[in-house]
Amino acid sequence: MTHKLQSVSTPPAKTPAFSRRIYLLSAIFFFIFMGAGAQQAYLVSYLGDVTDWSDVACSAVLTVLYFAMLAFRIINVYLFAHWSDRRFTIIGSLTYLMFTIAMFLVPYYPSYPIVLVMALIWGAGGAMMWTGTAMQTLELADKAGSRHGTGMGILYSSTHGGWLVGAIVLGLIYQALPVEQSNLTYVAASVFTAIGIVLAFLMPATGQALRETPSPAALLEMTLRARAAISGILQLAAALAYGFVLGMMGKYVKETFGAEWIWISIALYPATRTVLSVLGGHVVDRVGHTPVLMGSFLIGAAGLLVAVLWHSAYAVMIAGFTLGLLGSMVPVVASAIVGNAANINRRPLAYGVMFAWRDLGIAVAAVGSNILGLSFDGPTVFSIFAYIFVGCAILSIYLGKFADQEL
Repeated sequence: MTHKLQSVSTPPAKTPAFSRRIYLLSAIFFFIFMGAGAQQAYLVSYLGDVTDWSDVACSAVLTVLYFAMLAFRIINVYLFAHWSDRRFTIIGSLTYLMFTIAMFLVPYYPSYPIVLVMALIWGAGGAMMWTGTAMQTLELADKAGSRHGTGMGILYSSTHGGWLVGAIVLGLIYQALPVEQSNLTYVAASVFTAIGIVLAFLMPATGQALRETPSPAALLEMTLRARAAISGILQLAAALAYGFVLGMMGKYVKETFGAEWIWISIALYPATRTVLSVLGGHVVDRVGHTPVLMGSFLIGAAGLLVAVLWHSAYAVMIAGFTLGLLGSMVPVVASAIVGNAANINRRPLAYGVMFAWRDLGIAVAAVGSNILGLSFDGPTVFSIFAYIFVGCAILSIYLGKFADQEL
């Protein structure tokens, strides 16, 4: 007598959930970027209104900010190797508030050297805040089944949600105020930022961090590994989109289509990143890094070419949307690579190396797009960036060959 074997279906194991701490971290970033983060979109225009500094000089403030972030993403790991991730987040966030207060005072004390020093301090603090918060997020993702893309997607979605709301609110305030009172915009920016800092103090203790601090030779070797170098170059290129939005897009829209289109065009960038960062995190965890990177760069290039071929404010809005898609995907992929490829003690340094490339891209584009604008018209600058993104789509395919390389 034969017995028929019955197949028993085993229910799939549940994916561990994230703790509430990741949503507290996201709320902190929402308010900080609603204030200090979003004011960057108007900073060049604001400084031009309340001082006699040139557009290039005003853009250079952002350049100093992001060059400082570039350097201190790595320097902070060495200087404060034993500080907790919680302390990194809190101390770093305070520099965001310091900068907004300093910008409020510019009409009364228009000192260009002081503004540059404040941008330098903010850059060092911004690098610290991002490192501390990203390390906490990646650790929480470890506990949730190595869902690094999803975890960082949640953080970035909240960040850009705050940037979106702030870009709209601060933009409406900025437009409504006469030039002589435009610094009141920074009162609102300071209040929003302060709410985020209060929430940061509510974070639970994270304990003393153990950050790896290799020799300069070992650091250089890690930086030059193919996976780190290619990922960094792609980060730099994607950051060009953000720097382009900060440095030239607002000015181009204002001069070509009118000031009323500035906040509408700029807001599409963070709006897209708000929605697609968390979605992109899920996609990264499911389909892998290479398809997401390649598709993002091609879509970003296509949006810029639409703005070149169709002379309309609506075309610029389309470009803002596609640049937002590009910007929402690439940082999430880079963060996921750090989570997958580096052990927990090496992550802060790997994260710093990877995102230093991003800061370089923003710094170069913020001032470089305005310099290009002195020699070329807007559509030509759009085309230059589009060609860069097509090249990065091709480079993304090559990155896939190093999917198993450790950082």
